[in-house]
Amino acid sequence: MTIAHRIRLSGLCLFSLLAFVSCASGDGDKVNCPTCDNLTQLLVGTKCVPIADVDVCGPDGHAHGTECHCFSGQEPTAIGGQNYCLQQGCGDKGETEDVDALACAALEETGENVTAADEFAKFEDAHADLGELIVLSLPDGKPGFVHFPASETGDFAVYLDTAGAFDKALDGEGHELETETLGANPDCSDKLPALFHVLVTNESGQIKPQILQFKSGAARTVKLFIHEAGEDHEQEK
Repeated sequence: MTIAHRIRLSGLCLFSLLAFVSCASGDGDKVNCPTCDNLTQLLVGTKCVPIADVDVCGPDGHAHGTECHCFSGQEPTAIGGQNYCLQQGCGDKGETEDVDALACAALEETGENVTAADEFAKFEDAHADLGELIVLSLPDGKPGFVHFPASETGDFAVYLDTAGAFDKALDGEGHELETETLGANPDCSDKLPALFHVLVTNESGQIKPQILQFKSGAARTVKLFIHEAGEDHEQEK
């Protein structure tokens, strides 16, 4: 090999190395999503998963009876005679959000009216979207149940405008989840006097319902806001 060839080869290697470093460090180190065929496999998290392993109405939704509820607002996609809610993207989640501030700001919204189920077996009838203000009507003389979606392990911050109404958190099989009471929202303690965390363990990558149970009492309405806990909250634990 001549000296000229060696120089050109060295230059090419150096250029490739610089290009690799640039790609690795650019654009916030975003995850490169694979391209799934949406026939035999679907995107779940950052991987293509065989469609046989994905629940009906998953991975970005779940079934309400015979209907699919997609969390991104999309219409269900029919594949092989079954409906699925396709994941819309993957990668990092961007900058950390101030969840306390989001909860306070949500109180300025009209909110979605949801009627709590009056028994655990009916929890799928009462759905609370993450990051949305929920105006929850609780039953008279019975516990109330409402579920929210979780696709991964983590802490979920739950805010209420009524102290003493929450009882416990359960998974879809009725097992009690670990919770931690944190007092009031420090940003608007007079408006959201009840703040607690629900620890969800879900490593399947599938959307699974987590259920909040409210104490029995007179028929009443409470305002509810649920969001993935921010880093500040996680550090407080």
